[in-house]
Formats: sequence, C-alpha cells, structure tokens
Amino acid sequence: MEKTQTDPARTRQRNDRDLGSRGEARLALSYLTRAEFAVHQSAYADRILGVAAFGATQPHIPVAAFPYAWIEMPALNDETIYEVWTGAQSVLREDVDGLASACNDEIMFGCLQVDAGGELAAASCAAYSRIFDFIDRRGYSHLLRVWNYIPRINAEVGGLERYVSFNIGRHDAFAAKQRGFGIDTPAACALGSRGDQLLIYFLASRQAGRRVENPRQISAFHYPPQYGPRSPIFARAMLLQTAGKPLLFVSGTASIVGHETQHVGDTLAQARETIANIQAVIAQAQCAGSGAISAGADLMLKVYLRQPRDFNAVRHCVMQAFGPAIRAVYLQADICRADLLLEIEAVYLNVAAALH
Repeated sequence: MEKTQTDPARTRQRNDRDLGSRGEARLALSYLTRAEFAVHQSAYADRILGVAAFGATQPHIPVAAFPYAWIEMPALNDETIYEVWTGAQSVLREDVDGLASACNDEIMFGCLQVDAGGELAAASCAAYSRIFDFIDRRGYSHLLRVWNYIPRINAEVGGLERYVSFNIGRHDAFAAKQRGFGIDTPAACALGSRGDQLLIYFLASRQAGRRVENPRQISAFHYPPQYGPRSPIFARAMLLQTAGKPLLFVSGTASIVGHETQHVGDTLAQARETIANIQAVIAQAQCAGSGAISAGADLMLKVYLRQPRDFNAVRHCVMQAFGPAIRAVYLQADICRADLLLEIEAVYLNVAAALH
C-alpha cells in the first residue's frame, strides 16, 4: 500500500492555507501523518481544538493538553492518521469527568468515551444526554457534526443488532432533551471499532447550522421500522456559514437509495452509488445558498472499508470521481449495515486566506 511521504515545510504551508485570516474564527481540518502532526502541533499548539487518531495500535502523543481520542481502527494508507481540527484563535480547554472539550468564540470540539460492553442503548443515551447538557450550559447548543465509533457494531445481543441498540439510546436522548427530529439533527456517522468503549466526538456551535438532505434518500429519521424500533437520528449533511464562507459536513454516506442498500456484494458498484449520493448532497447544499462548492482542494474525504483488499480499487474510483489531488484517508471498519461494504464522509472547508 502506498505510504504518505512527509515534507514538513510543505505540510506547514498547506496547513497555513487551511486556516483563516487572523481574528476570524475559522475552522480547519488536516489529515496528518505522525511527522506532519508533530510539525502542526508545534506551530498551532494553542489553537488545536481536538485530535482523533486512527490506527491499530495507540500512538504516542508527546503533549496531549487538547481533547484527544484514539480510535482503534487500522489506517490503510499509513500507520497512523491524525485528524486535527484547528481554529484561527487561541482556544479554551477543559475536562469535566472525562468529557474533554476546547472552544473558541464560535466552535466547540468535544469527545468522551463510555463503557460499551453491557447495555449499549443505556450507554448511548447517557453519553448523548451528557453531551447535550454540556453544550447547552456553555452556549454551544447547536450540534453540527458527531462521530460515533461502536465496538462490534454488527453483533447481535439480546435479539438486537448493537447498532440498533445504539440508535435506541441516541433517539431516547434526543427525545428526553427535547431536540426536534429534523430540526436539531446534526450530521453524523456510526462505524464499528475495536475495543470495548463507545467513543463519540463532536463539533458544536453557537450558531445554528442548516440541515441538508439528499433527494435520492429518505431522511434517516424517517426510516421504516424494519431498521429498528427507533430510527437513526442524523441529517445527511450540515451547512454552516462562518466569516461569510460555507462549511459543509457530509455525514457518513453509503450505497443506499431510498432506504434500501444497493449493489449487495459489489464493492465498486457500492462505491459509485456512494459517490453519487455525496454529489447529490453537495448539489443540495448549493441550492441551499452556500455558493459554489467544488470537489477541489477544499473537499476532504474519510473512506471506511469493510475489507482492506478493496483499498486500491476504491481509491482509484474515488480519484476518478474527485480528481487525483483529492485529500482522503482510508480506514478499515465495519459499516452500520452488514450488507454495506464501504462508507464515505466528506468535509468542505471554503477557506482561502493564510494565517500569518
């Protein structure tokens, strides 16, 4: 598999481009190797909102003052991938009973993990309830994007798939905290990870985002009961305008049309259907008034593959669709439905000015 080559000077220059101009609460996302992350951490230590590291073994973090999550999930195009969220302002950090957060004037990053070896519905309900209480008390009450990593996501316990149990707990927390389905609904994903901890990290904002749905799909919160007694609670994408520029968070997206899985057993056909869904969501975001969004340098992808053997073929398919310069990381993970072979999420950051 192809390894990413590290050029620290180029990495610093690239990350500078990702950040907004001084004084603006812009948001930047970087997918970095170990060496690149060390350079980035040195340059922006006081502005890092949070870090998620992906790899089969836990990496060493020299200074972990920022919110940090390790997801036990093999990275397919490098040993370890660091997903780094950085702002253009210094951040305020705190850790309250294991819920670590950092925020600037506009955006909050937070993460927590809870034991998921027992009753997953209760664990997910408690985790989301804590998140809602936490962000409401601090004034960042609008969830924009949530990442959920669930051990043994497709396993069945007590007659229910664990993903279904997770959805029951998440749904109950939204209802208990009076979060309107389809109104206060963030972009999200749910993937299978290793270990025994349900790990959740999120971005929240003082400003409400705008929900974006996919005309090719039924909204997840309207799924029929065949997918469980409680529907999944997430939007297909969330759009936020900040400093006059759009930020688009596209949820984990798979080969689903309407509410049904397409192309069972065919990885490349599922990849093409997934890409068509992402393109449809981007088109809907443009209709929502975000302005031009292109699959260029500002679009970043995270690709989850059930089988590592599909890496090269799917990578080629992604580059054909989005161009050879697309920034993407590839991870091995179980997908929320047992008949899905891959899932892709996207972030669009329209930022142009450099931080000096």
